[in-house]
Amino acid sequence: MERSKGIVGELRHGILGVADALAQSVALLSLALGVAFASSAAAGEAGIAAPFAYLIAGVGSLCLASVIIRFTRRMASAGGLYTYISRGLNPSAGFLGGWLYGSAFAVGISFVLVIGSFFMSVAMTAHTGLHWGWYAWFFIFLAGLALLAFLDIRISTRLQLVAAAVGVGAILLLALVIAFKGGDSGFTFAPLNPSNATSTSNLFLAVVLAFTGFIGFEAAAVLGEETADPLRAIPKAILTAVVVALVYYVFVTWMMGVGYGANNAGAWAKDPAALDTLATRYVGNWLAVIIDFSVAASGFIAALGGLHLTSRTLFAMGREGGLPRVFAWTHPRFKTPWTGIAFSLVVTLLLGAVFAHHYDPITYFIWMATCATIGILIVYILIAFSGIAFFARARAGGWNPLLDLVIPACAIAICGYTLYKSIHPSPAYTGIVKWAPWVALIWLALGVVIDLVLTATRPAKVAAFGSILAASEGAPEAPAEPAPAPAH
Repeated sequence: MERSKGIVGELRHGILGVADALAQSVALLSLALGVAFASSAAAGEAGIAAPFAYLIAGVGSLCLASVIIRFTRRMASAGGLYTYISRGLNPSAGFLGGWLYGSAFAVGISFVLVIGSFFMSVAMTAHTGLHWGWYAWFFIFLAGLALLAFLDIRISTRLQLVAAAVGVGAILLLALVIAFKGGDSGFTFAPLNPSNATSTSNLFLAVVLAFTGFIGFEAAAVLGEETADPLRAIPKAILTAVVVALVYYVFVTWMMGVGYGANNAGAWAKDPAALDTLATRYVGNWLAVIIDFSVAASGFIAALGGLHLTSRTLFAMGREGGLPRVFAWTHPRFKTPWTGIAFSLVVTLLLGAVFAHHYDPITYFIWMATCATIGILIVYILIAFSGIAFFARARAGGWNPLLDLVIPACAIAICGYTLYKSIHPSPAYTGIVKWAPWVALIWLALGVVIDLVLTATRPAKVAAFGSILAASEGAPEAPAEPAPAPAH
């Protein structure tokens, strides 16, 4: 430990398995919340073709997953994408990637917690005698985040997996019933036909919203230092998460379109509780109750997963000097990055208390989700370029033209075009939401300025970004934490 520059801590090694890593990615995907809310917003842009927007976002995510998985099979680090970009392109680009990635998920904690609180308020009002507003539930959920995040991460991952399984199971049951009953006006493939979109520009605006459902599929990567056999476990978790998300989102939104009817996309777009409506109509109130509370729980576990991702990204950047070294401190008992966790909780509190409280939860969600998605799309483009560069230099290690050139290029094209369409032509947003692209671009510019200053003033420190690995191909892995002695 370096006492002169601040105590640099260490995460616990080898305590997590594949299921834990999968839980982290699945939690960030927020599968129940993704279709409960974002699908209505996507339908508002693309009309009945909203499921096709999810297909585009899913294919882009699958291409990105291929690149990220190639990295996770060769190196493990709490830095995740920050580390991969540093090693694939250069440390300066890695800093910029970490800057955008960490900050996007830092604000992401707030908007999924706000919308989860909103759904909890709606569910409690509809199904119980408790009529608290979303703001009260926001503070209750925030306290829950603080309690779980500072403790052993295994408590969080197992809670995340159970909660996600219940929500996904209930929603899949609804989708299957809609398919069996033929929906509103008969089974149709119209939702999967892009020609039914309101316009190409609106289709890709819907893709931006659909990406919010896929963002985080790679979240397991930040557990690389805490997972046993990470070079095998992390790739399995990421691949499983992105494939499950692709199939799930496309099928469920397709059935939602069928449920409302090909000519009733407007009703879908205007319904903030679309799953509740469909569940009550096609199955019964009991399933609507389960789904409503599962959606609220999905927001909570997504916020918890975002908290783990953000704090570990800050931890990795802090110990390597890209951020203040205080972010590298860890809890003496649980070995959790407590300063990063505390910082993220404070940001969440401020954003919720100032902005979300001033605007309504849906407006706040769309605004912040758009800001964060733009930043993460830029990071995804950087990681795709990093894959091309890294594996081109490692030809002797098995360069594959399909995996290391064609697929990353497809990811760049999909993410790049989606990013372009998200800012040009200017989206027809109103109020604070119309400023979302500008907020994202200003934050990007600030990161570039800091990056340039660090490169000019502290080149040796910048050169060390992305240098610390817990395991790498051909090198011994960090030892797993020894099992506790049996009690006597």
